[in-house]
Amino acid sequence: MTAVESIGADDGQVAQKPLTRWWHRLTLVPTPALFVLSAVIATVILWHKGSLNDIGPALQTLPPGRVIATLAVYALSILVLAIRWHVLARMAGGMPDWISSAEVFLTSVIVNYAAPIGLAVPTRAALTVRDLGLTPVASGAVVAWELVLDLATLSILSVSWLALGGLARLGFLANEPRLAVLLVVTIILVLGVLAIAHRASPTVRRLAGTAKQMLTLPADRPSLMIVATGLTLVFWAVQTGVMATLMSGFGATPSLGLLLGVMGLPILIGMLSPVPGGAGVRETLMATAAGLQGVATAPVLLAAIAYRLALFVVTPVVWGGLRLARSLRGAR
Repeated sequence: MTAVESIGADDGQVAQKPLTRWWHRLTLVPTPALFVLSAVIATVILWHKGSLNDIGPALQTLPPGRVIATLAVYALSILVLAIRWHVLARMAGGMPDWISSAEVFLTSVIVNYAAPIGLAVPTRAALTVRDLGLTPVASGAVVAWELVLDLATLSILSVSWLALGGLARLGFLANEPRLAVLLVVTIILVLGVLAIAHRASPTVRRLAGTAKQMLTLPADRPSLMIVATGLTLVFWAVQTGVMATLMSGFGATPSLGLLLGVMGLPILIGMLSPVPGGAGVRETLMATAAGLQGVATAPVLLAAIAYRLALFVVTPVVWGGLRLARSLRGAR
């Protein structure tokens, strides 16, 4: 999307599009103000869905030491993702300050939970262009590769769950080969349409060239891509550990099958859903996965809600710590 707007703007073809005007307005909003506004909106969404009311009494049963330790680990994992964003920005050819990269990432996280993906993704790309000095194409590459790394990891978790018995528990899918045939036919049709569009449309050909440029960026700096991949694996391993701790605290036994079922498809589908941050979608699917594993759904649902709330607790703390570090560095 970022590359589309950049190319179109250069040709003078889409300068008046609403999305372009929205982009210009976004560049006028300071990143700290955008972070605070998005955090407020995201909190209201959670409150409206009843998450805050559901989790309050349950949290009182957890030992304070465990809560603090879990939040600390969660905060460190969020910082890992912020560093990954910086690494990807470097891979795309930028030379930003790492604190600026981290602030952009943390702001985009809150925006993601306050806005649908159709708005969150371009916002993330726009902030990367404005605050980190990357070109629109490079910014689009950072956003795309971050998404690819997360989707690939979550897909591995999902496939692992299916291979370890999840597919058998989904019964109707295991006995419906027509779904597999339909999926293959759909993929072929989509590829065919893209091939025809590539030959017929100069705009599509231009976009394909831009996409190719994005895809080849890791080949130019493979060491940075390896680091980004490693940070991705560390993050999701830590997140799985956090979920296991929460489940245990609420009375569920975090077996391997349960963790794979909860951390795979539910988060993957929630990430791709049009609902801001997958709110409600992810938690419902996590409870469903628990039921398929023969585990009581109530403790897992509480753990899922606590897992989401932990993000809103630690992200402002990490963001505030980075702002403080910037201030202290500037005072020296």
